[in-house]
Amino acid sequence: MTLSKKSPYRVGLYVRVSTEEQAQNPEGSIKSQEQRLRQYIDFKNMEGKFGSAAELFVDRAKSGKDTNRPQLQRMLQCIRKKEIDLVMVCELSRLSRSIRDFTDIWELMKAHGCGFLSLREQFDTTTAAGEMVLYTIANISQFERKQVSERVSANFLARAKRGLFNGGSVPFGYEMNQENKGHLLIVAEEAEVVRACFDMYLEHGGLATAAKVLNDRGYRFAKTRTGGGDKARLGTFTVDNLQGVLRNQAYKGIRVFVENGESKVTKACWPEIVSLEKFDRVQRILTKNFEGRVKTTFPNRYPFMLSTLMVCGQCGDGLPGKSAHGNGGKVPYYEHGWAVKKQASLNKKIFNCSPTRFPARIVEPIVWQEIVKLLSNETYGVALIDQANLTHKKNSKVSEGDRLRVKIKGVDDQLGALAEHLSKIPAGVSPAPIFTQMQSLTTLKIGLQKDFEKLQVSGDFCDKPASLKNYQTYIKVLCTVLHDIALPEEKNALIKALVHRIEVFPDRVKIKFLVGEIPIQLALDFFAKKNEEKKISEVTRNKGLNVRNPGAKKFLVRGSNRELTNGAGGS
Repeated sequence: MTLSKKSPYRVGLYVRVSTEEQAQNPEGSIKSQEQRLRQYIDFKNMEGKFGSAAELFVDRAKSGKDTNRPQLQRMLQCIRKKEIDLVMVCELSRLSRSIRDFTDIWELMKAHGCGFLSLREQFDTTTAAGEMVLYTIANISQFERKQVSERVSANFLARAKRGLFNGGSVPFGYEMNQENKGHLLIVAEEAEVVRACFDMYLEHGGLATAAKVLNDRGYRFAKTRTGGGDKARLGTFTVDNLQGVLRNQAYKGIRVFVENGESKVTKACWPEIVSLEKFDRVQRILTKNFEGRVKTTFPNRYPFMLSTLMVCGQCGDGLPGKSAHGNGGKVPYYEHGWAVKKQASLNKKIFNCSPTRFPARIVEPIVWQEIVKLLSNETYGVALIDQANLTHKKNSKVSEGDRLRVKIKGVDDQLGALAEHLSKIPAGVSPAPIFTQMQSLTTLKIGLQKDFEKLQVSGDFCDKPASLKNYQTYIKVLCTVLHDIALPEEKNALIKALVHRIEVFPDRVKIKFLVGEIPIQLALDFFAKKNEEKKISEVTRNKGLNVRNPGAKKFLVRGSNRELTNGAGGS
C-alpha cells in the first residue's frame, strides 16, 4: 500500500483465526500473525517515522463470512472515533471473506480517513487500479468460501438421493446403524409408541383427543435425542409433536430431500415402522381436517403492543398475547405460552408460576408510561447509562459469555472443516470416523448453546454500553416521533427500538432497556444516512441529527437491531 500521510500512523492490528483449536494454541497462528505485523512496523520505522501499534484486535475462532465478530466491531468503533488511522492484516481474508461486508468496511475506512494495509497482497489503494485489485482479491476469498459450501451441499445431496441418513437428530423409533453408516435400525420399544400414535389417531380422528389418550395410557417420547438436535423432547404428547410424528415420511421408509428448491423423495436405507397403507390413511384424515377448519379473520383482534418482549420474571418463559371472553367481553392478557401449550393434552395440569396470566390492560400502560418518561426526561437516560456502566464493570460473567461464544463458533468452524473433508473422501474409504467426530461436536455445541442461553436469561451477561452522548442523541431522535405515534403497532415499534426485554412478576414489572454500544451506533449511522438523503442543511448534518429527523420513522418501520444489547433494568 502506498501511504502519503506525513505524521506517524496509529495502527490497528487485526488478527483472526477460524477454529477453536487454533485459538487455544499459545504458539499458533494468532501469535504468528501478531509477530509479523509488529515486525513490519519495526521495519518501516527504520526507513522513517511510520508509526506504532495503537490497538490489537484478536477474534478467536471466528469465521470471516460475516461481521458478527466482537473485536472487528470494536475496531470499527475505533475507526469511527479516529483512534486509529491505519488497519493492518496479514492477508485480506483475515478481515473478510464476503465482498459485501468488505465493501462496507472499506467505505467506512475511507470516510474516516483510515488506510488499509495487507502484508500479503501489498495493495496500493491510492489508485483506481489498486482499488480494483483490492476488490478482486476480496471476490476471490468469497468465491473460495462458497466453493467449499457447494462441495459439501453436493455431497450431502448425493447421499440423500441414495436414501442415506445424513446426520442430525435421528427420528424417534430409530437408532444409527454403527456398522453401516447412513442406515437406521428400528428401536422396538420406541417403534411401538410410533405405531400407537397412528392407531390412536385413526381411532379418534382428532389430534387433541388422540394426544390426551396417548398420555392417559402412559405412552411417552424418549426425552433424549440421538445424533443431534438443540432441544430435548418434551416426553408427553401435544397436538404439535403428535402431528410431527404422523407427518414424518421416515416412518414409511421414505427419505425426503430438497433439490433446486423442490422437495423430492426416494426409498430410504432403513425399514418402515408403519405400513404405507396406514400412513396414507392418516394423511387423508389430517388433510381433510385441516381443510375443513373454518378460517376466519379477526378485524377487531386486540393489538398486543408488547408482543415478543414479555417474559415471566419467575421462570423466563415467553408470554405471548392471548384473549378470552369474560363477563365484560373480550379480555386480553399475556400468558405462559409454552407451559399452557405443553399441558393442553394432560388431564392434570400443574403450573410452576402463579399467576400464569397477566392482564394486558394493566401491564401495557405501565410500560408505555416508562417509555414516555424516558423520552421526555433527560435524567432518566443518564441514570440508565450510569447503571449499565456499573453493571458492565462489575459483571464477571461478561468474559464468560465471550468465552462461550468463542467456543460455539470454534465448534461450528470445526464442523465446517469436517464437512469439507467429508466431500473429499475417495471412493472406498469409510467416512465413519468423520461422522462420529461430527456427532460428538454437535453434542458439545448443544451443551455450549444451553450454557450461553442460561447466562443470557439470567440477566448476568451484558455487552458494553453506549456512550452517554450517543444514547442521548438516539433518545432525542426517537422523541421527535413520540407525539406522532397513536396506533398500537406504532407503539410496538417504538418500544422495540428502546426495550430489550420486559420481565413481569406478580407484584411488579421490570424493563430492560436497549443501551448496547453497537446497536445504538448502527441506529445513529442509519439516522445520519437518512439525513443526507434528505439533503438537510450542512449545519444540521454537522450536529448529527435534526429536530424532525427523517430517518426516525423509517427506522421504526424497518425494526431495530436487537443483537449485542445491554439490559439495564428499570422497574
